[in-house]
Amino acid sequence: MKKSILIVMAILMAPVFGNAQSKFERYEKMREVSAMVITSNMFKLLAEIDLDSDDPEMQQYINLIENLKNIKVISTENTGIGAEMKQDFNSYIGSSSLEKLMSFKDEKKNVQFYSKPGSQKNYVSELLMLMQGEEDGKPMTVVLSITGDIDLKEVSKLAKDLEVPGAEQLEKVN
Repeated sequence: MKKSILIVMAILMAPVFGNAQSKFERYEKMREVSAMVITSNMFKLLAEIDLDSDDPEMQQYINLIENLKNIKVISTENTGIGAEMKQDFNSYIGSSSLEKLMSFKDEKKNVQFYSKPGSQKNYVSELLMLMQGEEDGKPMTVVLSITGDIDLKEVSKLAKDLEVPGAEQLEKVN
């Protein structure tokens, strides 16, 4: 009897201990959702490319990508799917140890950033963004999840270089 109760509790608690990467995985297969997922394997390959490591800017870039685990970006213009994404975002925020980093709203966008503390000051282990509003006159919802040992001062540069939707919003975090 006790074993059955423990199993049921473990099943019920499993979503609480899941991470944002798996929380938003279901959207990747949806027709009206654009998805970009970059894994740690890709970052390792990028770091191994024989780049000019004498260039301090390039070395900073290499150091940043070596410490990343995943970047996941999902976006949609479908308002129904966007509402589901917002609900899942809020559910994940409520069940995790993420803290609000910042939020802002202008006449066309509402953006929220949450994070988990990282290995040192100005670093986070997880950065999660929800952006809702209009882009080019169309409704847009974007969820961005980055995990690893993330230097907040450098991550916006990487996102911009990778042409991640919402990358320009990351610049406002610094």
